[in-house]
Amino acid sequence: MNNLIRRAYIAMNTKKAEAKAALSEMKNDERGVSAIVATVLLLLIVVLMAAVFYDTIAEWFSSMMEKIFGEADPDKYGTGDFGG
Repeated sequence: MNNLIRRAYIAMNTKKAEAKAALSEMKNDERGVSAIVATVLLLLIVVLMAAVFYDTIAEWFSSMMEKIFGEADPDKYGTGDFGG
């Protein structure tokens, strides 16, 4: 019985050491960092471009709705002033 407990204790400590090593390796792994940074920068650029060209996009959206539904009302689609 004593031998069984000793083997279980050794196995548990071995697994704990392996888990610590794996966690440390995963924490220091930087292979995916550049892809994440690139994605964040692209999203930031898209949001900034949408903010800069808001009026142009709103006019285009309103004209598309006019072509599709045959009516143009900028306030109906939320493309008017910010109060609309």
